[in-house]
Amino acid sequence: MTKLPTGRPIVPFTPTVDPQGDPTCCFCCGMRAVALGVSPQPKGDPQYLCKRCIVAIDDYKRIRRLDEFELRALDAGVEAIGEWIQERGLWGVALDDYDELDRRMLAKAAWEGCARGLRESLKGAPFCCAS
Repeated sequence: MTKLPTGRPIVPFTPTVDPQGDPTCCFCCGMRAVALGVSPQPKGDPQYLCKRCIVAIDDYKRIRRLDEFELRALDAGVEAIGEWIQERGLWGVALDDYDELDRRMLAKAAWEGCARGLRESLKGAPFCCAS
């Protein structure tokens, strides 16, 4: 998995706050956040959460990283983005130069790639039924 210059993996959705200090996206799942942050440090990103993750905060505090199935899904999303960019010959083109449709299609490729990767990785899970 790709790591930040600090050595931490690129997993959480950050920043979770806009320049005015209002919540933007959930630190845990990336959905629209509300005003409950979980950061242990008073300065920096407050790590805001969405309503669903707030309800599950007790579980979230024990789990600070993605599990193996989520990591495989993330890797599949990255691969899907690479394939999408390669198919369209957009290597080296800045995201700012994409039109609105291309931006949405890139996000769709990532989203569907993650979902496909998660389903694929769950096929071998010990708790999953074969159907």
